[in-house]
Amino acid sequence: MQRLHCVDSATQLQYLVGGNDRFGRINVGRDTAAAALKKAQELLREGYADVRICTPRGRILLPDEFDQLEG
Repeated sequence: MQRLHCVDSATQLQYLVGGNDRFGRINVGRDTAAAALKKAQELLREGYADVRICTPRGRILLPDEFDQLEG
């Protein structure tokens, strides 16, 4: 039986940034913590709700925790 892996060794883990607007949810990947933070702040400025950053290790950060984002 072959074991399946969620991410193969050639795939770089990314930060996932998401938020809700009146049309639904948007989720976008970013390669670095700085880029994820920039996108999350952009979504907040544009009025998105429930903005979150998911780190490559699976930690979910809410806006009041963005300062804890690992560099």
